[in-house]
Amino acid sequence: MNNIGALRNKSRSFYIFIGILLAFIALGQFNWFRYLTYGPGDSGSSDVVPWGIYISGLAYFIGLSAGATIVGLIHHGFERHDYEPIAIRSIILGLVCVIGATQCVLVDLGVPFRGLKVPLLLHNFTSLFLVSSTSYYGFMAVLGGELYFSIKVLRGNASPRDKKMAKWFGILAVPYALWIVHAFTGSIFGVVKAREMWNTPMLPVHFVISAIASGFALAIMVAVITSKVEKRELLSKETYNHMGKILCFFVLLTVFLDFFDYFILRYSAKVEAMETWHIITTRYIVTFTLNIGGLVIAFIMLLFKKWRTGNGLLVIGAIVQVAIISYRIDLVSIGQLAPLFPGMGEIYYIPTFSEITIILGIFALVILLYTILSIILPVEKTFEKPAYTVRKFGQGFQKGRSSFTEPEHTSETFQNGFHNKK
Repeated sequence: MNNIGALRNKSRSFYIFIGILLAFIALGQFNWFRYLTYGPGDSGSSDVVPWGIYISGLAYFIGLSAGATIVGLIHHGFERHDYEPIAIRSIILGLVCVIGATQCVLVDLGVPFRGLKVPLLLHNFTSLFLVSSTSYYGFMAVLGGELYFSIKVLRGNASPRDKKMAKWFGILAVPYALWIVHAFTGSIFGVVKAREMWNTPMLPVHFVISAIASGFALAIMVAVITSKVEKRELLSKETYNHMGKILCFFVLLTVFLDFFDYFILRYSAKVEAMETWHIITTRYIVTFTLNIGGLVIAFIMLLFKKWRTGNGLLVIGAIVQVAIISYRIDLVSIGQLAPLFPGMGEIYYIPTFSEITIILGIFALVILLYTILSIILPVEKTFEKPAYTVRKFGQGFQKGRSSFTEPEHTSETFQNGFHNKK
């Protein structure tokens, strides 16, 4: 039974893993509190490059949370009950990822109370920053409702109304996540006219498709890792094959959008576009290669059925995560590095050690929250073994009779007698 007491029965390696996560969280919290107390100090961000690694983390985590809702849609909307073992796990995954996204926003603000500046001081209720950040908390409420009713259904004490609520929350989470949450996050970048790499109406679509690819890939990775940790098969081979086909489709769409984004940027031959392309192919060639190369490799691997297995999808999922993280870094960083006017010279952004420790602490916090919640909450049906087993009448007698009538046993019995002599 999943409860808080289940944490006491874990192995030593589990507590070592939790200790490592807590160490990363403590280091990140220390640097953040120092930032709140003494100011930012040395930082890779500046007035020219205001958005750094925290905004890249925001875009990545929001994408993961939005993409993870696809599992609920397949389970509830398309009635694929073979997805049930990871349905609640995907809800928890989406919930902790959106918590990680809000932490990135709070850290980037410096002082969390600055988040009240737009609605209260500036009275700008049409700001995309306000719409986007507010939608995160609404998304938490939707995922929380889906989690609550799904657990009631799992425990078997749900009414017909509760079952309908679980189904409709699972279906509602997808358009809310993709349209209201993630598309508006992409719109924040897309409406910036001064940035050539951002100012395109296709950017929200690109955000949504890459979010589905990364979030769904992470849900697959969680299923495979859970199977390896618990040493049991969580999903069938047919389910993994089906998930691989879905992931292949969204990876292909992501490659398509990536290719034409860069193609139009290069072919337009604008001054700003050529400067951006120069930065991509020189200083950021590594992340550019990881982005495009990783997605192409993942797509090719998914075409073969032998890779659409648990272990194969674990490798492909990791490749997709690296590719999407590289895309988020390129989008946020390179989009700000092109000079806005002649004479500015080259602009650089290099995150400091403190910034890296803070973002790693947020990653560790997300992993810790998922690990704890997936243990203390019921995430799948459990079938208890019966206390007593009933043997078929005559089964033991027939076995004894067959062994007694064997030639070796018969001869030995009549030779030595039925009783051993002392």
